Amino acid sequence: MKRKINRYDITLIVFIIIINCSLIYYNGKNIVYSENSKAMIYSDNKLVGEYVINNDFKDEFTIKSENGYNTIKIEDNKIWIKDTDCPDKYCQLQGEISGDGQVIVCLPNKLLIKIIGNERDKEIDFIAQ
Repeated sequence: MKRKINRYDITLIVFIIIINCSLIYYNGKNIVYSENSKAMIYSDNKLVGEYVINNDFKDEFTIKSENGYNTIKIEDNKIWIKDTDCPDKYCQLQGEISGDGQVIVCLPNKLLIKIIGNERDKEIDFIAQ
């Protein structure tokens, strides 16, 4: 026995679509892309590098530790791991990051790359004090 779609079903479907579109829009607005974002690079829980991420800066370098190595590339407002010697290479598969709060983690090599926007840092530090 088939059931017909009534006006309450259509209202519910429209309501769910509106909620989903609102959530997608809201989450997209929370990612802050800043011209002066910084990439903080930690190896073995120690800060080993701080790089400004913008369109003018390009670099490629390798971070070596007793756990292994990671080759990191910065270009076109993005940072990513180009090569690594870790067995699973999940850090390489994480791709490029550029938004405030995004991270790349390489667990076998104990490496963390985190993007931090300047304006957001000032707000958090002010509130945390």
